[in-house]
Amino acid sequence: MFGIGKDIKARPRVRVIFLTLVVFLLALLIPGWTGPDGARSQAAFSEKEIRNLARNFEYTLVDGSKYRLKNGLYESGEGFDNYVSLKIADLAVGDLNNDGEPEAAVILVSNFGGSGSFYELTVLVNRGQNLEQTNSLELGDRVDIKKLAVSRGKIRIDLLTHGPDDPMCCPSQKTTLIYGLAEGRLQLLDKVQ
Repeated sequence: MFGIGKDIKARPRVRVIFLTLVVFLLALLIPGWTGPDGARSQAAFSEKEIRNLARNFEYTLVDGSKYRLKNGLYESGEGFDNYVSLKIADLAVGDLNNDGEPEAAVILVSNFGGSGSFYELTVLVNRGQNLEQTNSLELGDRVDIKKLAVSRGKIRIDLLTHGPDDPMCCPSQKTTLIYGLAEGRLQLLDKVQ
């Protein structure tokens, strides 16, 4: 008689253990599957997922301000006093920290109602369950981005910057910038003009 009572009381625990095991196995076997609490399995994001997430990410700019993009753009306010525009100028995906998973190198361009268009580079590191933004580095005001590429763990940007006699509208100096990650932080490694 005592054994029957124990079995009845133990069954809810067995169900919970069984369901937990099923959720755990699904999370391991199905890449990208999220469990009941919305937690993503350990499978890292694909390149396509990273591009989509980057276009809808909340970015922290060099000045510390934060803006969430929607389809690659954030825009609010009117006039010089409160206008803000932030968009993705370019995006490249590749492994930047030698973990075999792709990261996103993102060039953002912001405008705050004046004539300036301020470019900065940041990286979204692929953590498997989420993307984590590194620090951002300024590229300049009204530079002309020609090419952004990720290869062999490095970011290469070919752009036109302002020479000593260039007006702000018209940069003409060919420049190549090479960036990399060191201890999770974005750093300029080389500059060729």
